[in-house]
Amino acid sequence: MKTRQSNQSALVVTFLVALLVIGVLHLIAPEQDLSEDEARTLARFPTLSYNDARTGKQAANIEKWYNDQFPFREAFIRAGKNWRNIAYPNLNADGMAIYPMPDEEGSLVPQETLPAEVTDPVTTPAGEGTERTDPLPTQADEPPPLEPAEDVVSMKTLLIVNKRAMEYYYGNEQRLQAYGKRLNQLHEKLGSSRQLYSLIAPTAIELYAPDEYHSDYSSQKRCIGIVNEVLDPSIHRVNAYDQLLFHRDQYIYYRTDHHWTGLGAYYAYVAFCESAGFQATKLEAMEHYQIEGNYLGSLYRVSKSAVLKNNPDTTEGWKPIADYTATAWDDSEMTVTYKIRLNDERIKGSNSYLNFSGGDRALLKIETDHQSGRKILVIKDSFGNAFVPYLVNHFDEIYVIDPRFYVRDVYTLVEENKITDVLVMNYMFGTSNATWLAGFDLITK
Repeated sequence: MKTRQSNQSALVVTFLVALLVIGVLHLIAPEQDLSEDEARTLARFPTLSYNDARTGKQAANIEKWYNDQFPFREAFIRAGKNWRNIAYPNLNADGMAIYPMPDEEGSLVPQETLPAEVTDPVTTPAGEGTERTDPLPTQADEPPPLEPAEDVVSMKTLLIVNKRAMEYYYGNEQRLQAYGKRLNQLHEKLGSSRQLYSLIAPTAIELYAPDEYHSDYSSQKRCIGIVNEVLDPSIHRVNAYDQLLFHRDQYIYYRTDHHWTGLGAYYAYVAFCESAGFQATKLEAMEHYQIEGNYLGSLYRVSKSAVLKNNPDTTEGWKPIADYTATAWDDSEMTVTYKIRLNDERIKGSNSYLNFSGGDRALLKIETDHQSGRKILVIKDSFGNAFVPYLVNHFDEIYVIDPRFYVRDVYTLVEENKITDVLVMNYMFGTSNATWLAGFDLITK
């Protein structure tokens, strides 16, 4: 009996000591800004307020901070992933892990096909050139040729060609048309005094894979054309597609990640300037920087491919030439705010893509020293993060929201801040992403 009581007492004491140690570590350990394994910003301790305490939001915010800042959190996450790989290996013959490729929110990408009668939209190539210091040379007749596909690995929803990983894409006409109609409704409610732009970014498979991987229902050119055909004529269609296609011989998409690089985002910015009436700032006029070449992105994290691991990416960017102040709000309650630095070279490793303007958040406000009278709202997915810093070269103020986190009425934001231009930008999967679209519908209804 005494032995049993002693064991119980030892168990209780051990538990209490563990709680005490964890509590002390929470108080003395410095807060972490980023999670390398999850590639996202972590919650900081919230500002305390009576109203939040009364409504219960304060407890929720503290709980979120506690979970994100738990001592040794990254080590526990990695240990859990290692155990899962041991318990559920799911390996193919060559040792590569095969998982269904999720979209940005974890939902499987829809694989419905397009009807055969859909035709290619008519497009005009917007630029060509192999030297990044001259982004607008004389138009070429054809885009740069593809490298021969000498090393091809086809996985369930992922294709690796010449050591470059790419997501398979499948379009759906009804969803693409619905996306265009959403933009039409936004345009109508914004009114004629504000200019609306639509920018849809293709993914790497459209530009770097052999033709059979982006023909018929997989053609992103056709899918962008479906959206453009639905749009009201007064909505400006930003032709980023051709700018990227005619510069595909440059480092415009990561090999191990689904995003474009800082250079790819630049060419999309050039296309936007053509639509918005600006002269794009040349690359050589901006300060160039490069982050160590050890970035392994989302497609590596999904596939765990040794080919990708042995060929990590380098992240580079160009800093805007205007002075600015950037303020971020991470949570939907808009209670946690702090200043950030765009093009932050200190962000390295698996979080390298976050260097441009941070991760996806509720709101980012950038104030510049321009006095043009133009202010822009960017409603975006994660592709917008690398694009936004270039806008600092032109607009007085830039407001950036992600509908997955921003929950307030967008028209109030536009009215109160006298916003003149609104850009909706997505990558191809974002046009049918249920979570993003649900958020977009909520803030634009």
